Amino acid sequence: MIGAERHRGPDGEGLWSDPVAAIAMGHARLSIIDLSDAAAQPMATPDGRYTIIFNGEIYNYRALRSELESSGVEFRTTSDTEVLLELFARRGPAAVQRLHGIFAFAVWDAEERSLFLARDHLGVKPLYFADLPQGFLFASELKALTLCPDLPRDLDPQAVADHLGFVWTAGENTMLKSVRKLRPGCTLTVSEDGVRSGRYYRTPPSVPDPGAGSPEDLAALIDAVVAEQMVADVEIGALLSGGVDSSAIVSAMCRATEPSRITTFCASVEKTEGGADNFGDDAAFARDVADALGVKLVCVPTDANLIDELPDMIWALDEPTADFAVIQTRLLARAARAAGIKVLLSGVGGDDLFTGYGRHKAALFYNALGCGRAPLAALLKWFSPDSVRGRRLRRMGDLFAMDEDRMVAEAMSFSAVTEEGRLALIGPGLRKGIETIPPAFSESLARTQGLHPVDRLIDLELNGFMPDHNLNYTDRMAMQEGVEVRVPLCDPRLVEFAQRLPLSAKIGFRETKKILRDSQRGRIPDAVLTRAKQGFGVPIRSWLAGPARAQMADLTSSATVEARGLFDAAAVARLREDFLAGRIDAAMTLFPLMAIELWCRALDKAPVHG
Repeated sequence: MIGAERHRGPDGEGLWSDPVAAIAMGHARLSIIDLSDAAAQPMATPDGRYTIIFNGEIYNYRALRSELESSGVEFRTTSDTEVLLELFARRGPAAVQRLHGIFAFAVWDAEERSLFLARDHLGVKPLYFADLPQGFLFASELKALTLCPDLPRDLDPQAVADHLGFVWTAGENTMLKSVRKLRPGCTLTVSEDGVRSGRYYRTPPSVPDPGAGSPEDLAALIDAVVAEQMVADVEIGALLSGGVDSSAIVSAMCRATEPSRITTFCASVEKTEGGADNFGDDAAFARDVADALGVKLVCVPTDANLIDELPDMIWALDEPTADFAVIQTRLLARAARAAGIKVLLSGVGGDDLFTGYGRHKAALFYNALGCGRAPLAALLKWFSPDSVRGRRLRRMGDLFAMDEDRMVAEAMSFSAVTEEGRLALIGPGLRKGIETIPPAFSESLARTQGLHPVDRLIDLELNGFMPDHNLNYTDRMAMQEGVEVRVPLCDPRLVEFAQRLPLSAKIGFRETKKILRDSQRGRIPDAVLTRAKQGFGVPIRSWLAGPARAQMADLTSSATVEARGLFDAAAVARLREDFLAGRIDAAMTLFPLMAIELWCRALDKAPVHG
C-alpha cells in the first residue's frame, strides 16, 4: 500500500505496526517542513501512547507550537507533524478545531485502543476508507485499498451515473460500493465498538450582511491567508493562468516575499480552429501579470499526446474523472518538480466562492425572468450547438425549462444531454434505483430551500464540486509528481467572508466576481480584470472528432459496451453517431463513457496482494 502511494511522498517512507492490537500504518513522505529524518512518519509521542500519520500542512503550526511550549511541551523536531501530534495528545479530537491547514491524518491511541481520522475543512486532502468484516482500511488513494484481497470490487451504479452526468461522484460514494470518502470537515473514530462518525466543520450558508466587507477588506484577507500559507522549508511557486484568481494569489505572494524569488507556471495550449471549444491564450495574459509583478514565468506546453496519456491519467485519479484539465495540472506539477519546486499555490476556489462560472449567470437570469422563462426557453433551443455562443444559449434554454431544484442540480452537469437522455444510456438492468439528482445533491437542495438559485449553486460547489472534482484532481495530479498544491481561496476565513456578502457584491448581469475584481484593481493588470472566463483543459470537442476518434470508437463500441454491462449499447451508438454528425453536443457525455471504460479496464488489471 505504501508503494502504491510512493508518488505522493518520494522523499521517504515508514511503517509502524502493533501486532497485538492488530494495526499497521504506513506513510510516504513529501518533505516540506523540517526536512530531517527526525521528522519522519509514522511519528509517536515519547511515551508511545499516540502514533500519527499525516498528509498535508498545518499553516499555523508555529503559533500552536508556542502555546504548547508555554505549557511545558518539549519538542524534538521543528515539524508541523509533531505539533499536530502533541496538540492531539492534549486536546484529543478537539484538536481539529485549532488547525489552519490542509490535512488528512490518523492517530492511534494505544491506551484507548482507538483510531481517529480527520479530513480538512474543505476537503483539499483526500481520505478513503473501507469498513469490512475482516477489518478497517484507510488510505489517501483508492488504488492502495484495491490491493487488499478482502476488498470487494463491485461497482456502484449510482456512482457510474454520477460520473456520466457530472464527471465526479457526489457525497461519500466512490466507484466501488465497498469504499467511501471521508467528507470534508468530518472525522471517524474506529474502535472495538465499531466506527463512529463526527463533523467539526460545515461551510456556512449564505447569510448576506450589507456591511459585510469591502474590496479592501478582501484584498487584506487574501494577503494574510497567502502569507500564512507560504510557510515551508522549501521553495514555493505558483500556478498562474492569467485569470483573476491566480493573479490575485501571485500578487499577494509578492507582498509576502521578494517577487524575483517567485516562479510561476502557466499551461500553454494550441488554439484550435472552428470555435467549438472555449479556450484562450492563457500564456499571453500570464506573461502580462508576470511582467507587471516582476515574477518568473515558465510556460508549459500541454499539447501532449493525450491519447497515450489518457489511460494512466484515469487510473491515477482513483475515479474516472473525464476532465482534461487534469493532464494540464500534472504537466504543470511535473515542470515545477523539475525546477526544484515542491509547493505551488493555486487560485482554485475563486470561481466557486465569487461566482465565476456560466451557470451562475444562468441562475441569475433564471431567477430574474420568473414566468417569462418558458417562452424564452423555447426560443433558445433553436440555436445550433456548433459554436460556443450557440451551445451556451441552447444550454440556457434547457435550464430555463426546468423547475428550480432540477435547474440547480442540472446546472452542475458538464453534459448537454438531458438527464432523461443520460438515464437511457444506463444499462436496463441498472436503471432501477438510479437517482438522476444524486442523493448528496438532494441534501444540499433541501438545506438551501428559499435561497437565491445562485447561492444554492454555491452550496453545491463548496460541498460537492470543489472537494469531489476540482480539489480532487488537483491533489491527485500534483501529488503524482511529488508536488503539493495549496489553495488559499479555500481557506475557511475566506469562505466565511464570501458567504456573508450580498449576492449583488459578487454578480450582476454584466459582471461576475465583482468584489474580487474590485479588490485587485491597481494590483494586477486591468486586462486581466476584464478578461472573459475561459476553459482550462483541452478542446475536447475537436479532439474527439479528430485525433481521438478511433479511441472513442473502440471504447464506446457495441462489443465493448455489451461486454462491460454498464450501458445500453444501442443508445451509446446512436449518441456517438449524432455527435459525429453534428446533431448534438455530446462530447462531455461520450468522454465520461470513455473514461469509465478505461477505469474499469485498469481496475480489472489492478493487482491484489494477499
